Amino acid sequence: MNLDATHILLVKGPDQASCRARVLNFFAKNFLVKYDSVKVVDDRSFAADSNLFWEIVEAGIKDNQQVLAKLVRELQESGFEKLTDLPRIPQGYESKTLHIITHLLDGFFGVDSCFYNLEEDSHWLSEQLGATIRAQPRDFRVLTVKCSSEAGTSTDLLAKIRKFESGF
Repeated sequence: MNLDATHILLVKGPDQASCRARVLNFFAKNFLVKYDSVKVVDDRSFAADSNLFWEIVEAGIKDNQQVLAKLVRELQESGFEKLTDLPRIPQGYESKTLHIITHLLDGFFGVDSCFYNLEEDSHWLSEQLGATIRAQPRDFRVLTVKCSSEAGTSTDLLAKIRKFESGF
């Protein structure tokens, strides 16, 4: 089984090449989310002065909101509806679901991230940055990134992450 993901990243830079370099560096240095293949899709990447820029940003944010709403519903269906329910969430699927929800809210990038704002480390877009982008559209881009990993590699990565257990 392969893991395939598409992410939209908002990035600041003077041109496509520098933005591409920043995005590829972000993926290369991310110590928790590792893919075997990370490719920027040029024909789905746009400067903020393009008509498609805001359409892609808004669609990506909407996708994040849908993922968040789905995860919240899953927790509710498991019987966790209020903050006072949190202490009784068992370790396992429900706590992992809460963990993903938290990452979407706190701006921690993950495989579930549809849109990611590299400038604010966020899954959203602040009004202030939106205004800056409108005032300086040539300085910002959205890059579509296709990522994938082979199933066997996930196990290898887990082994590397867990090296602390064997003292290496």
